[in-house]
Amino acid sequence: MTDLIKNKNNFGDFMYLVLIYLTFVTFLLALILFRGIQTVKYIKRLTSDKERFFIFIPPSPKKTVINRFKSILYETALYCLEGEKEKSDILRIFIEHLPDFLKSDSWSFLLTPNKGHWTFLTWSKNLDFLPLEDIADELENEGENIRNVLESNSSLFIKNVKENVAWKQENPLTVSWLGIPIKIGDEIVGVLNIDWFKTKKFTKIEKEISRCLKIEIENVLTTVFKLNELFLNSHLDPLTEIYNRKALEDYMKNHPIITDNIALVFIDIDDFKKINDTFGHTVGDQILKTIVKRIKNVLRVEDYFFRYGGDEFILILKNINNHEDIKKIITRLQSIVSDTIIIDDYIIKSSCSMGYCLLPLETNNIQRAIEIADKKMYLQKSNLNH
Repeated sequence: MTDLIKNKNNFGDFMYLVLIYLTFVTFLLALILFRGIQTVKYIKRLTSDKERFFIFIPPSPKKTVINRFKSILYETALYCLEGEKEKSDILRIFIEHLPDFLKSDSWSFLLTPNKGHWTFLTWSKNLDFLPLEDIADELENEGENIRNVLESNSSLFIKNVKENVAWKQENPLTVSWLGIPIKIGDEIVGVLNIDWFKTKKFTKIEKEISRCLKIEIENVLTTVFKLNELFLNSHLDPLTEIYNRKALEDYMKNHPIITDNIALVFIDIDDFKKINDTFGHTVGDQILKTIVKRIKNVLRVEDYFFRYGGDEFILILKNINNHEDIKKIITRLQSIVSDTIIIDDYIIKSSCSMGYCLLPLETNNIQRAIEIADKKMYLQKSNLNH
């Protein structure tokens, strides 16, 4: 009898513990449900219908990869725009992010312009030993696999290059290959080559991810290139299409102290007001454009040409370190400018006065160099008038 009572007491204690446990679990589930409902409410506020998802279902692997890739692209876009990167640098920086998501053994990006030779823009470090210039020429002449990608504007996967008739290259390393065309705006700029050194099984989800990555990078690149173009246009003179005064001011900010040998040339068109008064401003604009074009044709790629204002211009010529060299250049420029200009029925004889300053020989400051070159130009103009 005692054992029976004892067993009843033990059972009562057990049931009491079970009741406490169930109460705790019920409370915990209620709390989770409440927090879940609150979270859903906030998600409905913050997202559109297309972006809503059931809170208890984790996102798909594809969606996770694409969202991560998007965030990297946006960060890269800000970096390129803030850093005022050149177009080739922007393209290279963006492209180098894509292979990380495809887990390949090597990769390269081949520029394929319609006019001009094909060339590799960037590649993985393990391809440094290869003669990439020769390979680019070979692909341009015999790269049927690249041609297929360009003509279809769609990715091409080759599981075994040794068994594929489109593969003409003699590459002992690559076994599987993926070619992805990259389009900016309406133009395909090149092909991203993804290489695996063993047979690759390209799954359905990997194909979908590579397709989405291509779309995302093309969309962001196109936008960045447009924004970059707008920014560059803010530094261009709309009439002559050379750098404007704002661009010169930015150049001075970025080069507060000059240590390299450069020559700054101040140019002023002679009697330009008289030309405008005689022939009209439309003809005057045409004369300015003609003179600028003549000067641009003899400048090197590394030289800078600015419209300082009205009929005044500034040249910054690199690697000039003595008076004799710059005087020869000025003489040549003045000879080019003085050639007869024919606009409509008008025959116009133009000329210009020029002054120069050598940096850092005479000063290491651009603003001071402008003042020195301006004074020399004014002296030359005064001597001509007398």
